[in-house]
Amino acid sequence: MQYLFLLGCGLFFIGTIAALLIRPIKRAITIFVGITVLALSLNLVFALARLFALPTVTDLFPIFSEYASLFRADGLALFFLLVITTVAIPTVISTYSYLQHYLHKEASVRSFLISFSLLLLSTQLLVFANHSIVFLVFWELMTLMAYLGMLLEKEKEEVQKGSFIFFTTMHMATFFLYIFFFLLHNHFGSWSFNDFHLTSTMGTIFYLVCGFGFLGFGIKAGFMPMHFWLPWAHPIAPTVLSAFLSGVMIKTGIYGIFRVIEFCSPLPVWIGIIILVVSVFSAIFGVWYALAQHDIKKLLAYHSIENIGIIGIGIGLGVLGVSYSVQSLVWLGFGGALFHTFNHAIFKTLLFLGSGIICHNCRTRDIEKMGGIVHHASWFVALFLIGSIAISGIPPLNGFMSEFLIYKGFFNAATALGNYFPLLMLLLAVGLAFVGGLAFVCFTKINSIMFLGTERSSLQLFKVSRTEYAALGMLAFLCILFGIYPQSVLGIISSVITFNHSGIIIHPYTMFAHWEFLTVIFVGVLLTIVCVILWKKFNTQQRISQAWGCGYTSLTPRMQYTASSYADEINSIASHMLHFRKHVTAPKTLFPQPSHFVSHAEDFSEKKFIAPMYGYVVNKINSFEYLSRTDIRFYISFMLIIAIIYGGIAIVWPH
Repeated sequence: MQYLFLLGCGLFFIGTIAALLIRPIKRAITIFVGITVLALSLNLVFALARLFALPTVTDLFPIFSEYASLFRADGLALFFLLVITTVAIPTVISTYSYLQHYLHKEASVRSFLISFSLLLLSTQLLVFANHSIVFLVFWELMTLMAYLGMLLEKEKEEVQKGSFIFFTTMHMATFFLYIFFFLLHNHFGSWSFNDFHLTSTMGTIFYLVCGFGFLGFGIKAGFMPMHFWLPWAHPIAPTVLSAFLSGVMIKTGIYGIFRVIEFCSPLPVWIGIIILVVSVFSAIFGVWYALAQHDIKKLLAYHSIENIGIIGIGIGLGVLGVSYSVQSLVWLGFGGALFHTFNHAIFKTLLFLGSGIICHNCRTRDIEKMGGIVHHASWFVALFLIGSIAISGIPPLNGFMSEFLIYKGFFNAATALGNYFPLLMLLLAVGLAFVGGLAFVCFTKINSIMFLGTERSSLQLFKVSRTEYAALGMLAFLCILFGIYPQSVLGIISSVITFNHSGIIIHPYTMFAHWEFLTVIFVGVLLTIVCVILWKKFNTQQRISQAWGCGYTSLTPRMQYTASSYADEINSIASHMLHFRKHVTAPKTLFPQPSHFVSHAEDFSEKKFIAPMYGYVVNKINSFEYLSRTDIRFYISFMLIIAIIYGGIAIVWPH
């Protein structure tokens, strides 16, 4: 089966060459999409075949025997390959229609295709890396290709700024990871992941490695307050790249955190509690910031932060389970985190691809200017609604099932751990329920404002191509499948949780003996919904007045709720934390001029920490006037000095 993956990787290079050489550009896009989907399909088959054969761990490229140990196909790597390929296939299919809007920018499109292909390849190889240097090489390549992919519309100022913030932040994360791996190498004298096994009895090195690992991977994942790059990068990236960034790239941070836990185990209880607190904080304020947004893509970016927080809660529960040797809690925590990682990748990719279709047809990302889309594309609205229900954690879709495992983890921890944990778990459960409520309100807002009512701007034609419907349909089907039949994934996840120190032997069927009853109930709910829709469709009774008409014979957009007014009261509750500001021009006379209402929320992390720090650093750098010299000899001398310093460190550094 390893040769199947090798063939898939080879096809990515063929797709890259096709994108570079084939003329005209439309044919190049078609061939690129076909080859890339075939490559991803082969890798998906490889992942599934190897996952069903676990717990066997094999070298990835046995044909290159001398370098075979540089890559390793263990359960965690194979699971993340499954996540990557599952959502990348519909994303690449959607790319065909998306790039038709940019055929006039041939050079930019070819550059995007090449960078996207290498991004897909580097992300898949990253999770199999078994050597620190190899991991860092693919980590850098993944970051660079994502940055280049963002430059499809590089002439726009917001693209330049957003891509710069993404690139610099990712390299800040990489800096922490360099220290993380060098500390491990210095302690063990090896670069191989197989040799990294730290315990808290080793003292300072244990906590330094944990700290730098969680910092580096936490920035990539988007935990608060290290999330500030996400609301800048997602809106300016091409939509298919935004989908991949949210669905897959930030999950490489989650993958890295699982590796840190594997290297440093068992973690002390207080680290597990910190993970829980940071995660619930990220979930609550991620969804609350999302509720305050008007830009559809920025709103979805903040929801990524929310769901990363939910995944982090599962990880924190798993860490507590390992620390106290409670097998059921390990399974519920890590299993819930992995399942939600998979689920989030699916429904967030669906929502981002849908947002791209909306933005191209409405020619804006501003929710306030949208409305009435359901009258033009009812099937599209139904698919987007499925993603909205899934991300809100409402049964019977997949988002509910993974959150259900985490809720079960709260009750399990309260029962098994005792002491102060029942109170802590109660607070966390309330916090997660609050997150679910805000998510429901947020997606009620965007679905009602964008899809219902009358049009706020002219929508003479809302076009959704067959390839876009195919991509959205695949993702919506998975949202339904993993909601009504989670057993299809939970068996794989149980095999993936292979932390040898915990000796996990619990199977999901022993945790929940009545999964089949849930499946029957959820199928019944779906059939009821279908019956109601069919009855509504074929009901011959005519409506005698407009929905929500309130007695008016004709509705206008000014009579409808806006996104700002819909969420105003809830956002005002946390106005200080959200830096929520309202600007109101109220009527003052008997015959008033048009009134005006605008709300805006500023990210506290960016406003209070990042922007002041950036300004301070820039001012300090500008104070060194000699750095502005343009003589090439000046820069060459600097390079020589740095080379001498690095050489000296290499000589005196202990081996």
